[in-house]
Amino acid sequence: MKKSLTINAVMSGLKTILQILFPLITFPYISNVLQVENLGKVNFANSVCGYFLLFAGLGISSYAVREGSKYVNDREKLSAFSSEMFSINMVSTGLSYLALAVAILCSAKLRGYTELLLIMSLQIFFTTIGTEWIFTIFEEYTYITVRGIIFQILSIVMMFAFVKTQDDYCIYAGITVFAAVGANVLNFFRARKYCTIRLTTKIDWKKHLKPILLIFASSFAITIYVNSDTTILGILTSDYHVGIYAVATKIYTMVKSVLAAILLVSVPRLSRYAGMQDRVNFGQLFHKIFDAMIVTVLPAVVGLFVLSREIILFISGESYLDAGMPLRILSVALITSLFGWLYNTCVLVPWKRESEFLKATLISAALNVALNLVLIPYFKESAAAFTTLLAELCSMVMCIHYSKGLVELVFDWKIVGSVAVGCFGILAVCTVVKALQLPLLTTIFTAVLGSVAVYGVILIALKNPLVLEYLAKFKQKIKRRI
Repeated sequence: MKKSLTINAVMSGLKTILQILFPLITFPYISNVLQVENLGKVNFANSVCGYFLLFAGLGISSYAVREGSKYVNDREKLSAFSSEMFSINMVSTGLSYLALAVAILCSAKLRGYTELLLIMSLQIFFTTIGTEWIFTIFEEYTYITVRGIIFQILSIVMMFAFVKTQDDYCIYAGITVFAAVGANVLNFFRARKYCTIRLTTKIDWKKHLKPILLIFASSFAITIYVNSDTTILGILTSDYHVGIYAVATKIYTMVKSVLAAILLVSVPRLSRYAGMQDRVNFGQLFHKIFDAMIVTVLPAVVGLFVLSREIILFISGESYLDAGMPLRILSVALITSLFGWLYNTCVLVPWKRESEFLKATLISAALNVALNLVLIPYFKESAAAFTTLLAELCSMVMCIHYSKGLVELVFDWKIVGSVAVGCFGILAVCTVVKALQLPLLTTIFTAVLGSVAVYGVILIALKNPLVLEYLAKFKQKIKRRI
């Protein structure tokens, strides 16, 4: 079943790029049709539902990938394990819906968003029946990508067909749910190819519950410092500020998702190496991922920081220009977020160090919430972005500390040095292009294409080991085909 990590990364990256193209095509239209306040309503409701979605999921997805990877060659054992995971997930889903109903009944603030909350909560059910973790275990990224293309295209058509006025924000919410989890219906049936999933009462609660809850607690803490800024912003300020912040976080999330594709495809294989106690292969793969992230993350941060104003104008228009400062802050947060994720998801979880991961995330979440409560009333959306940066930094530092003994933090200075020079090249290109005062779209495309070209040339000229390795592999493949 062993598949090429390069192909998996390409397919995962393609899937993520398609998920980004969807909002890039629709978000400029949606932000202008719905206007800032209605966009803010949808994002506030989505942030609230995010907590209940997390509770329904528990830590099952990460746990199932880690443990299910052991049974890839034994359909009977995998079926029994998957049925247990699915049954636990259905119980947590029912409890999550019950908790959401109680929250709406008890909160006057939430009652004003009842219709939106009910629509957004459909994500909970469809995520549960989707059992996405099965396809992650078997590294089925081609299927996931093709499926995603179909549903993204359908969603784009629906968006332009049905969202016509600013009062159509509930329709917009429904379409975003369809785009995100509608394809999970197909998952439920396709999963039979790998195993038989059914509801069961034969669950080894003693074996599964503790690690699931540890992962859940960590995920919950992460969600708090990811979503609490939007939630607290909505409670302490207004829908306008939530709408402004929504634009910054939308762009930040899109870029982050593409870069995170490098990590996602590696988790099942890292889990298998950890399960076999194969520290040599684990360490080699980890350092390849680490180097690849240095090459991709740092230039993305520089480009996003420099072009933040132009990107906001292109995606949302002048009425959202206040999103510039939070976006620049969040662009820096990409570094701490992704490298923190590398250590917690690719090191601590595969090696069953959930308790250390939990400590890091709980402290980071508490820091984020406390700072949000203090700073948001004064600095609004900029404070929300800044507290996210600090929380991600705190989590990253702690996860690196807890990973000592599992992996070594070793920098390849040829890679770091060439990337640093390349980033200065990107800064120079973007600055020159912006000074030319070209039309907006021309500025963005010229700056991006010019930056990619200059960055690539610099890495090759300075003999970046990772780039030279992939160029050599590419040349070999071409020669084979010729």
